[in-house]
Amino acid sequence: MAKQTFVISRNTSVITDNMADPVLKNAVDILQRDIQRVTTDQADTNQIDLVLQPDADQKVPDAFAIHDVSPRKVEITAATTRGLMYGALAVSREVLGIDDFWYFMDTPIQKQPTVIWSDFSQHLPDFQTKYRGWFVNDELLIADWQDHESKAYVWDRIYETLLRVGGNLIVPGTDKESRFHRAGARDMGLIIAHHHAEPLGAEMFARVYPNLEASYLKYPDLFKKLWRDSILEQRGHEVVYGLGFRGQGDRPFWADDTTHEWTDEEKAKVINDTIKLQYDMVQELDPGAQCSVSIYGELTGLFNKGLLKLPQDVIEIWADNGYGKMVSRRQWDDDPRSPVLTIPNKAHRARGIYYHVTFHDLQASSFLTLLPNSPHFVGEEIAKVRKANMDTLELINVGNVKPHILFIREIARSWRRDFQVRSEDEIIKDYVNHYYSEAQKEIADIYQDYFKSPIQYGPHDDQKAGDEFATYLIRKVVKAWMGHYPQLEQMVWLTGDVSLDDQLTKVTQLIDTKYAAWDRLYRRAVQVYADIMGQQPQRLFYNDMLMGIAVHACSLHALRASIEAYRHYQKAEIVHAFLGADEAVRANDEIMRLRRDNPSPKWVDFFHNDAYSNIELNAVKLRRLRSYLRVLGDGPDEDQWERKYLMEPADARVMLLSNTHLALSDDQIAKKLREQLIDEK
Repeated sequence: MAKQTFVISRNTSVITDNMADPVLKNAVDILQRDIQRVTTDQADTNQIDLVLQPDADQKVPDAFAIHDVSPRKVEITAATTRGLMYGALAVSREVLGIDDFWYFMDTPIQKQPTVIWSDFSQHLPDFQTKYRGWFVNDELLIADWQDHESKAYVWDRIYETLLRVGGNLIVPGTDKESRFHRAGARDMGLIIAHHHAEPLGAEMFARVYPNLEASYLKYPDLFKKLWRDSILEQRGHEVVYGLGFRGQGDRPFWADDTTHEWTDEEKAKVINDTIKLQYDMVQELDPGAQCSVSIYGELTGLFNKGLLKLPQDVIEIWADNGYGKMVSRRQWDDDPRSPVLTIPNKAHRARGIYYHVTFHDLQASSFLTLLPNSPHFVGEEIAKVRKANMDTLELINVGNVKPHILFIREIARSWRRDFQVRSEDEIIKDYVNHYYSEAQKEIADIYQDYFKSPIQYGPHDDQKAGDEFATYLIRKVVKAWMGHYPQLEQMVWLTGDVSLDDQLTKVTQLIDTKYAAWDRLYRRAVQVYADIMGQQPQRLFYNDMLMGIAVHACSLHALRASIEAYRHYQKAEIVHAFLGADEAVRANDEIMRLRRDNPSPKWVDFFHNDAYSNIELNAVKLRRLRSYLRVLGDGPDEDQWERKYLMEPADARVMLLSNTHLALSDDQIAKKLREQLIDEK
């Protein structure tokens, strides 16, 4: 018998009996959109029907099946609305050819007159990880960015992408953002989870009661009301309630209570009592709902001492250190690196992880760029997580998503039961060959060398510097210099408790280990970009790699030049200090120029709200420093350097009562001084 086929064309309709259900409506809309994007011709009218069968015997949660009923009808069936969403997305991916990361990678759509569908075996992958999710955290870039003149459109594409790779759980932002975006995430079929600093997803105490001290010990009833209100707002939907109490925001409660010297036992009692109260609230108001507790930061030590008393059926969530290593995170100078994967599970609770492919710590992490530790390193670490049976829930901190797709894509693979760690070469070649249509070897070499270039700032293999290393240090150097401080602020963790001079020597030594590597890589990336012929791969390379390399290379250049300028300043060589500061200005400006000149209209303003690495603030600070040095060295009328270095001797010796022209701007005189004092050497 001839194999039955189904012809997908612009006359194909996607339908469901329950368009009032938001998840089903979104599934219909997405698949219908993709049919219209792929097909160009009309054929016989037919339909793809999303059929909810809630009573179906289903051994695999959210599984779906596809039935070729007739040439006029295909049914996708599932027992859950999320299962039907997965089914619609499987057709989009495997039949229509829409890439999972089409939105963030701008993957071209391969148009066809019609699509002949003859293999109806698409199914849900065999997932090892039950709860597979993203935490869209430190979301400054997407919080201030729109596409199609809509923030909601951007967030819908985030949810869609997560679902496409098999995710089912999300923390949709931080603080106000997370509560605002919950409804949209639910409407796409996602389970809601909570930030470890926002118990039960409740509003921050300080937002609701700004005139009161955010102390649970003083105002327990007010905190309880916030928690109860949050449960009531969320019940009836799928939620993994986060239990715990750190205080107001992402810090321990005792850090804000200096009236008492807290023992570990006292800290644990407050936390244990609070967690039990929250758990009982959830079970009263939303019976049977899954709960979790993040063993994060200060809770790690209390847990290891056996002081935490947790409900048996919560999921323990353990975190990496923000750099991809499953050890406790450094908190400024304190870096015990307590191992996580070998902690005995005496209570035999389910365990999961909170894992960072991007991090923000104001120290050395990656916010704008790819994690400095390689995707192979990450794959190995996730494999260790599975071996330790800590993969019931995996919540991946994806930041603003777009800069981190290489890692997000690989971790999504790790959720499947058949996951195997791949070599660095395999991961990068697969990625490059999949997304780039030309110059694949040259581009793959750039990606390979990216992970060889980061500064190793500590003795451990994961202690590599991300983009916040140089960008934050620039501001600290300027402040210590202009403020005449004895040390760089909060940098003992890197340099030790030494003088400013010794700190800058240590930083310079670290920069010099990789400065040339980043400089070469940036120059090569610029050349590879110029050599790419196609508009789409060129734009992709610009935004996926070139911009990130520039942040590293140019920020390190600016930091190095700033320190060299300070050394001239110490020797009273003010004009050379001024030129060093100008070099730092120009290096930092290169990053802003690349942002302004972004060839992709879609992404040109994506980094507008970069308030962490904050390249624009560094521009302000470095110009302020440069101006300060000119004030010190160029006289009250800012004409002495011009007379000394730029004028003909006869003109300079004619001492008039006033200048004959306006003083040159800092940019103008820096350019002329460079020509005279540096470029001609």
